[in-house]
Amino acid sequence: MDTSSINPAEELPEIQPTSGYPPADEPIIHMEQHPQIDVDLPSGPAIQVEDTERPSLKDQPFAPAMEALARLEREDPKLAFQAARLVGLYRRLWESCMAKHMEGEKLAKVNDDLRETQQKLVNRKNKMQSSHDDQLARLHFFDQALESCRLRLTEILKEWNRYPDGLESKLSE
Repeated sequence: MDTSSINPAEELPEIQPTSGYPPADEPIIHMEQHPQIDVDLPSGPAIQVEDTERPSLKDQPFAPAMEALARLEREDPKLAFQAARLVGLYRRLWESCMAKHMEGEKLAKVNDDLRETQQKLVNRKNKMQSSHDDQLARLHFFDQALESCRLRLTEILKEWNRYPDGLESKLSE
């Protein structure tokens, strides 16, 4: 749509005189209240306002642009209309970038939390594996000691069975 062919006085003749400028004795209507100036609001899915970290519009770099638009509206409403559309588009782009940036920060925080959790789990796994290895080593040592005792006990019993009277006959020899 070509906005250069729109005459602000034709749209709202009761608000603006034929010259396109407001009368000197009337107060200047603020841009958000001015119906002829459309500022594009963000469209698409609504941005979830979960965090209090979301910057307000006053914190954004558009405050000087809004002041310049208010001044421009007093000087040239037709040009202010065109400039307001551009500022609206940049504002929408800015909000989109800020939403993506905040989403990226959230993902980075979640990623850091997951890395920390993964590191804790790896440390726990290593500790459990070390404990398991120690238990296996003790079990192997106990198995060897038990086998050694079994062999020695078998030798003693064989020695015992070799003498019909038991060890007393061996001692008497």
